[in-house]
Amino acid sequence: MINIDIVEQLVPNVYTMIVQLCSTLVLFLLMKKFLWKSVKKFMNAREEKMQSDLAASAQAKQDALGDRQKALSELQEASSRSKQIVDAAVQQAKDEKTTILAQANQEADAVRKKAHEQIESERQDMYRSMQKEMVDVAMAAAGKLIGEKSNEEMDRKAVDAFVKEAAGNEQ
Repeated sequence: MINIDIVEQLVPNVYTMIVQLCSTLVLFLLMKKFLWKSVKKFMNAREEKMQSDLAASAQAKQDALGDRQKALSELQEASSRSKQIVDAAVQQAKDEKTTILAQANQEADAVRKKAHEQIESERQDMYRSMQKEMVDVAMAAAGKLIGEKSNEEMDRKAVDAFVKEAAGNEQ
């Protein structure tokens, strides 16, 4: 059988322990002498880069928020300007409509007035023509009744005066 000393396995050997501690101390001192400054410099540089990246991202976020606020204010300003332009165009259209309607009414009144004047003028011409026809008919009838035309000019004036007097009483 195998004879194994369990106590020796459980308790470490003192000389081995001292050698291991010395070798660990030597490794630590060598690392501190040759690597410590470079590792510390690397870690500091990494920390500074992380801090600058965090600061840059915070600044970018602030810039983005500022740009967003600026865009919103410009959008509101553009919206209000477009509303003003539309309102001005609507008002201008209403003014033009009023002007056009007023001008159309004036032109219609002028056409009506001219038509009334023309109708009145034609009525007066027709009335004069009718008076002349009446005088001619009366003269012809009187000439046939009397049979003589000696004083036709004087008779025509008398009948014309009578017709005018009769027409003046009718109006």
